[in-house]
This record gives sequence, C-alpha cells and structure tokens, in this order.
Amino acid sequence: MKRWVVAACCAFSLLGGAAFSQEIKSLVRVKKLTSKQVTQLVQQGYDVAKEGKGFAEVVINKDEINDFVKKGHPVKVLIDDLDRYIQQIQAGQTKSDRYYTYDTATAQLKKWAKDYSHICRVESIGKSYEGRDIWALKVSDNPEKDEAEPAALIMGLHHAREWPSVEVPMATIKKLIEEYASNGEVKKLVDSREVWFVPIVNPDGLIYSQEKSRYWRKNRRANSGGTYGVDLNRNYGYKWGNVGASSSGYSDTYHGTGPFSEPEACAMRDLALREKFQASISFHTYSELILYPFGYGYNIPNPDQKIFVKMAGDMANFNDYRPQNSAELYPAMGDSDDFFYGDCKILSFTFELCSTFIPSASQIDNFCNQNVPAVIYLIDKAGTYGLVTPSGDEELINALDVDSGLNALEDVVSLFGNEADINVRNEVLTRVEKISLRVAELVNEDLKNGSTETWQKVKELPQASLALSFIRNRVMFNSAHGDFYRDDILEEVKNS
Repeated sequence: MKRWVVAACCAFSLLGGAAFSQEIKSLVRVKKLTSKQVTQLVQQGYDVAKEGKGFAEVVINKDEINDFVKKGHPVKVLIDDLDRYIQQIQAGQTKSDRYYTYDTATAQLKKWAKDYSHICRVESIGKSYEGRDIWALKVSDNPEKDEAEPAALIMGLHHAREWPSVEVPMATIKKLIEEYASNGEVKKLVDSREVWFVPIVNPDGLIYSQEKSRYWRKNRRANSGGTYGVDLNRNYGYKWGNVGASSSGYSDTYHGTGPFSEPEACAMRDLALREKFQASISFHTYSELILYPFGYGYNIPNPDQKIFVKMAGDMANFNDYRPQNSAELYPAMGDSDDFFYGDCKILSFTFELCSTFIPSASQIDNFCNQNVPAVIYLIDKAGTYGLVTPSGDEELINALDVDSGLNALEDVVSLFGNEADINVRNEVLTRVEKISLRVAELVNEDLKNGSTETWQKVKELPQASLALSFIRNRVMFNSAHGDFYRDDILEEVKNS
C-alpha cells in the first residue's frame, strides 16, 4: 500500500511505541480511535493499512494487541497470521486463476509483443538491484515511432506484497491489443495515444515475496547494518524526506540513502523524462481509494486541483472507490505521484486496489473488471485534460485531429467555463484558444475541399464556440481574397 508504515524502532506516546520484531504479524482493526490518534500511530511507526471513522486497520505483532486493549481500544483480529494467510492464497490458485509471477509476466509481455507487433513492443527500461530487467510494454498504432500523441503511463508493484497491482495493468494491455481489431473505440484510442505499461516496477521484491518472505514490501537492496530493502515509493526525488518515511533500514518505509538511490526508481524517472507523459496511474493495495497529489504535506497548493478532483471522481464512478487527496490519509514524502506531478507535470494518480492485501486468485477477474474501465478513461483523458496542464505542449495540440480537438474543448470548457480564479482562467483560456485555432485550421481546409462534416460537428458542440468564431472569421477573410469555397458553403458559414 502506498500509505504503509512498519513498526520499527519507535517508542512514543499513544501506546508506548512500536518495536521492530520478527514475530508473527496480524492484521487487526483497532477501534475507538480519533483522527489525531491514527496520525500518532503513523508517526510512531505503526503499519497502518487503512483508516476510517473511529478505526484503523493495523499490522502488529500479537503481543501488541493487549497494549491497545489496555488503552481502551477494542481490537478485532482480521487476519491472525499474515504469512500463513498468503501461503493459503498461493495454495488455492488454479491453472486459470493465479497471480502473475515475474517469469510468467515477462513471458506474457514478450508473447504479446511478438503476436501484436503492429501495435505494441516490449523493452527493458533498466535493471533492478539484483540485475533483473524492468519490462515496459508500449501500446500504440506505430509502436516503434515517437509520435506527437498524448501519452499515459500505467504502473504496478512498487511494493512486493501487492500482487493485485500487477494484474490490472496486464488486464488493460490484454483488452487494448485483443480488441483492437474488433472494437472501434479501442482502435481509436490506441491509434491516438502512446500508452506505456510497467506492470512490475519491483521485480526482486515480487520474487522474494512469492518465494520466501510473503509479507515483504521493499526492494532487495543490501543496506548497511545488515538490513535489506528500500521502499521504492519513498525513494522518488520530489520532496524526498522523513515525513511518512523512515531513515532506518529496518523500516518498511525506509527511503534509502538519498533521492533516487534505487535503480528501480531511477528507471521510472528516466522513462517519464523521456516520454513526457500527460497522465499516469500507479497501482497498490489496499483500501479501495483513488489518491492524487500532493501527498508530502497538508493543504499543499495544487494548480490543477480541479482537474484532479474531476478525473478522480469520474474514475471512482467505475470502481466505487473513494477519491481523495493523498495527504488526507497522512503526509508521506518521496512517493511517485508527487514526483510525476511535481517535477514532470503528469496528472498522476494512485489506486489502492481491493479490500485486503492479496485477495483469493478467484477474485482477480472481479477487481480487474472494476478497474480496467477507469484505466481506459485515464488514457482517453490524457488527450483532453492533459492538454491544458504544463505537460500538454504545443506539439501535441498542433497534431490534433478535429475529433480529438473537439473532445478536448468539450472537457476543458465544461470544467473551466465558470472558473473564478483569474490566473487559472487565463492559463486555461490560452490553451483553449490554441486548440480552437487548430480545429479551425482543419475545418477550414475541409470547407475548401467541399466537405462540411467537421463544420457541422463544430456547430453542434456548445463548448466549441471559440473555434466556430475562428472558422467564420477565416472563411470571411479568405472569401474576400479569392474563390476558395462553394457558394452554398460560403452562404451557410455567413449565416451561422
């Protein structure tokens, strides 16, 4: 889980502190907690998996249960032995219902790249600490080319024990490539976007979690002092620090020796800087949440807040998750969303999948079916809302076709049409004007060629009034300097 803190070498107020231990860990629900007390638990180093009104779900050693009860906080044990629980999940897998391993995911990605080479390709974007490839699959109509198309990044498994986070990216790939030939909407999306999938950011951790320590979270870095692992989702460079992260190698939220100390985080950074994405999702478990920046502190100004709230709310309509700002759980420094948005200006989101760490493999189809439509939505909106953020550069706008331009105008004008903040309104209006000019340019060429199809589309869209005005002005100007249009087209434009 993105918001995950281990009980590591702490001794403070609420319950006298949490000490690092190798004992069996349980998942429990602690009741009668105020929001302030939940925050105290986090600051003390407790492994808080989920929080709600008056309770928190916490990973603790069995000896610590009595400590909570003595302080007047009833405890309900949800999973008595987490390692044994995950063993049972593994044992219950079938040939058709099973979680991907690193090897099976690698083989599947390569097979897809071979079988659907006209719309996808696979590449290693770097090596893990132990030298394994970090595989990325690109899906687009010209996968070998870097085209001026809106781009999206879909990631899974920053944290080793969060196996469901691999499944949704893989299921989305499967939908896009297998339905490309038969589903017109899918084909249109693939043809107009560049989508990169990195289903396993943390290969070493996944293998270690599935084969040895099933509750492992971090990568497999050999730290000083005989400890292992860095939390990759605390290792990104934007506002890297100790809030919601630890400087102790024993901790599950150990942030490393410095920003981007880990090769896995560096691989994701370099891919983002190279591809200049407009939108991203990082999948985690658990809590059924959709989170967005900033997460490093409370009430941090976010100039694109309105877009984040809109997109998170729309995606929640697909999966019934709760959308919220990351820091509403509690602040944490060095996570991927803050870097992707803060430094790269990507509309970045985290999905906390499922209502437990690793559901039965028989549930894989269910949570994938819940979330793949939300991923498709984000890929689509990378080309609408993504055009009015700093990552939506003029090259993308200048490459729009009429339909894409009108989709962008519909979304953006609907969202910002009544914007009260003059600075936001002026910035958005600048982008709307450029999109409208691009649409006007294309429609004008169609009118010269005797086609009124795109003209009619502009007329029918209320949010395209600026583009309509640009078209009319251009037609009037051109008609004063030559016979560029049929008389009926000229008359229709004049009277519109």
